[in-house]
Amino acid sequence: MNDDRRRDPNVIEGEYEIIGEWDAEPPKEPRKDHIEIGSGPPYVTYTILAINIGVWVLMSLVGLFMGWSQSQQLYYFGAKVNVLIAQGEYWRLLTPMFLHVGLAHLFFNSYALYIYGPAVERLFGRIKFILVYLVSGLVGSLLSYLLSPNNAAGASGAIFGLMGSLLYFRKEKRNLFQRVFGPGLLMIIGINLLYGFIQPGIDNWGHIGGLVGGFLMGNGLGLYRERNPNYKKRILCWILIILIFVLGLGWGRMKHSAAIHLSRAYDAARSGLIDEAKLHIEKLSDRDRRDSKAKELIEVVYIEDINNYLRKGQADEALESINILIGYYPEETNYYFYRGNIYEAMGDYEWALEEYLLVTEKIKNSEEIWFSAGRAAYNAGKLSDAKRYLEEALKINPNYQDAKQLLEDISGYI
Repeated sequence: MNDDRRRDPNVIEGEYEIIGEWDAEPPKEPRKDHIEIGSGPPYVTYTILAINIGVWVLMSLVGLFMGWSQSQQLYYFGAKVNVLIAQGEYWRLLTPMFLHVGLAHLFFNSYALYIYGPAVERLFGRIKFILVYLVSGLVGSLLSYLLSPNNAAGASGAIFGLMGSLLYFRKEKRNLFQRVFGPGLLMIIGINLLYGFIQPGIDNWGHIGGLVGGFLMGNGLGLYRERNPNYKKRILCWILIILIFVLGLGWGRMKHSAAIHLSRAYDAARSGLIDEAKLHIEKLSDRDRRDSKAKELIEVVYIEDINNYLRKGQADEALESINILIGYYPEETNYYFYRGNIYEAMGDYEWALEEYLLVTEKIKNSEEIWFSAGRAAYNAGKLSDAKRYLEEALKINPNYQDAKQLLEDISGYI
């Protein structure tokens, strides 16, 4: 036997010594508690570290030159923004893993990558390491996109993916995992996930997605020069990863459809394209329209639409718009007052009076509403009623000159 031969330095040994081909007659299967690892420095890890640091420096310099806030810097450099991803900017699932929110965020993620990156790069090899890092980071961004409403950036999803790939190593080579990592890795994963649920401002869904993605990628790729691979299992893992992205992107588009239509309605309204804004609003569900921000935008759009029609003398079209707005929010008393104004513009004073009186049942201390009721009653020929409503207006505001003047005119007829 050649006992003087040195063992391959790129082999991690377990409880038992590796049996070389020269030591066995006939050749036997290598023992399970050993693996081959990649050789050389972890260049890919160092490259990713350099990219992260370089992007942060570039983003900071551009932000300083342009006068951008940190939020603007992250936005323009590709942070995860759900509504933009839903509208087709899918590259925002990739770019966040190279962005960081401040120097401390960059430091902690860089330190974690420096600790775990070399181990994973040696265990899986450089090409597989790149795939683990990128795909698990994408899965993390995808889960954040689906389950977290907040904008996000950071490499933590991809770093959790590295930890997830080490869980595959634990599953396949438990003894070696215990010798190399011990229980520390599992404790670190658990503590970080628990902290993410307790501490606000942490994108824990991105962490969980990265961890799951890393574990699946480990199963789908296998370790560096792994012997006797189970190809059926690997194919199933890749099918599952593909399904996660296909179904996730489809679900995300449906889930964020309301945000898409609101965003487009806002852009259209800001550009003066009121009809286009209304088309997007019509595609929202009743539940979506109940959102406070949605309601605020919808009211602005339809009130502007109504005023445009009234300025053009198109009272029938204005009435149609206010009816739609009331249909969306029938509990809003002010909308009935606007409808009374439209009826007056159309010369339908009886209908206008009915709307104003309906409003006074809920708002009793508004001189303007009582004055409008008095004016509508006067134009409808109901002088006694008009006098009573105008007197109500003057009780609230004795200095209301329009009410005084109209009341004097009515007194000349009664």
